[in-house]
Amino acid sequence: MSVINTMLKDLDKRQQSHGLDELPVPPLQYRQAPRSRLPWLLLALLSLLLLASGYLVWDRYAALERTNLALQQDNQSLAQEIASGELKQPMVSEEPTTKSKPALVANKTPVDKSRSEALLTADAQTIGKTESTDAEASAEFMATPKTDPVAAPKGEAKPIAKPQAVRVEQASDTKTVKANGSMEVTEVKLSPEALAEKRFSQGKSAQEGGQLSQAVNDFSEAIRLKPALHGARQHLAALYYGQGQLGEAKTVLEQGLALYHQEIDYALMLARVLEAQGDSQGALAVLGKIPDDHLLAKQKWVLQSHLAQQASEFTLAEESYRRLARVEPTQAKWWMGLAYALDSQQKYTSAKQAYGQALGLPGLSQQASDFVQQRLAQLGDIE
Repeated sequence: MSVINTMLKDLDKRQQSHGLDELPVPPLQYRQAPRSRLPWLLLALLSLLLLASGYLVWDRYAALERTNLALQQDNQSLAQEIASGELKQPMVSEEPTTKSKPALVANKTPVDKSRSEALLTADAQTIGKTESTDAEASAEFMATPKTDPVAAPKGEAKPIAKPQAVRVEQASDTKTVKANGSMEVTEVKLSPEALAEKRFSQGKSAQEGGQLSQAVNDFSEAIRLKPALHGARQHLAALYYGQGQLGEAKTVLEQGLALYHQEIDYALMLARVLEAQGDSQGALAVLGKIPDDHLLAKQKWVLQSHLAQQASEFTLAEESYRRLARVEPTQAKWWMGLAYALDSQQKYTSAKQAYGQALGLPGLSQQASDFVQQRLAQLGDIE
């Protein structure tokens, strides 16, 4: 029993603490994780962007302020020049519709309101004359080729110190100039050549619009201002011819041919007018003025052969038909005309050859072919 108690006491002693619980225990220390620097970097970058944007806005605003300041200074300078009368008003010059040189500005004196309205109204009425087609007879009459009908102007008009009281349509045009917000009417002086070209253009527009009387007036005024304006003279003669006024057409063409011998177009047109009047001899005399080496020589020979045959001048007809046959040897009508001219002069051998040449070419009508065959049969035994 005592042994058991002793063992229990020893066991109890072993189970007692060895003083470890009484040892001091240091408190636990927790170590925090390191903080990220990314938010600070983003904040710095955003600050830089804001600073750069602010600088750009400020710079643009400053440039705008400088521009406005410069404009204000320019406006002040311009206002000072206007107030002192040093600013020059712009001038307007009339530029003709054809190759004539532009007219010079007469002066810069403003015109009163009533006169400027009258000038503008008259000019608008003159320019607005364009409405119909030309007559067929005058169009056919003008079908001949033209050789440089319009002569170039020789000089320019000189500016005049003071405006003259003249007709609006013949000596001046008006233009409205806008300067510094104010309207000013300036009178423009046109040379006679420029006015002639203007009236010629207006006449053509009136002719196309069917206003033939107005076209006659415009063409007449154009050649009065500039006699060397051959296009206007030819249009005027064509209008007279188309309206059956052959006497007036003849007068216009005779005047042109007397003044300008080198304008062969007048001779050909005059010959046609004389033919329409029944004056074959007069027409043949005028055609004789056209050289055989001229561009209009073929038209001359065609009309000359026809007129000579009508006037029974078969020698002249033979000469004309021979020239036409040389120019166009494949045209049967020229060979037949030559054969008839030879036959009428009793040159039967040459006539038979010309008849045979015509019969061998295309282009003859059935009636003409029958006539040639009958005539060849009649001339068969003649050598």
